[in-house]
Amino acid sequence: MASLRTVGTEALALGTVVASIPLRFLMPDDRFDPDAHHPTPVVLVHGLFGDPTNFLFLQRHLSARGIANFASFSYGPRFDYQRLAVQLGHAIDALCQATGAPVVDVVGHSLGGLIGRYLVELAPEGRVRRLVTLGAPYFTPHLPPHELAVFGAADPLIPAPHPIHGPHPSHCRPEGGVVVVPECGHWGLLYHGAAMQAAASYLGVAELVEIAAPPPLALEAAS
Repeated sequence: MASLRTVGTEALALGTVVASIPLRFLMPDDRFDPDAHHPTPVVLVHGLFGDPTNFLFLQRHLSARGIANFASFSYGPRFDYQRLAVQLGHAIDALCQATGAPVVDVVGHSLGGLIGRYLVELAPEGRVRRLVTLGAPYFTPHLPPHELAVFGAADPLIPAPHPIHGPHPSHCRPEGGVVVVPECGHWGLLYHGAAMQAAASYLGVAELVEIAAPPPLALEAAS
């Protein structure tokens, strides 16, 4: 059961999401800096009924660590993540052709994470270098090797992975994995320091030690 602190934090996070929508002018533009310290573009994909402004705090966190190139993939209220994944792939192709970037990183929240995951599964050797999902739904026991899946231990919508039934990270490649953030809900993943640090680490702009091998006990505690 979620603590009162977690419930309060989740309510605050949801309120921040709503209040941030008028601040869309603060979102990244189409400029691309090939000489940036971390030139790989990061494509942000919001969740159902979400908005690109949901990532304002995460964008600021990543920018402070050297990521300069951002883009957003937005869509209307729809559940057909398979078609949206194809559209995301087309948008990424267009971005790469316009900027000259060979690959991108994708960060998706909730349904946005599922869209990114399905794209990676459709084209495992495609243009997505790394995928970070925040509270993304899962339907299979295994995750793509490109993916770092971050879950909130107190998420009422998307439960943290079961230690036995998964989903489990792929063992095909050394990167990727699962992180469960204690005392964090669904919307809180967009603002929680541990979630943002995990994303930054996996994208290569901070130390990887903390998330390289999430201990099984973390998943057991979360379950």
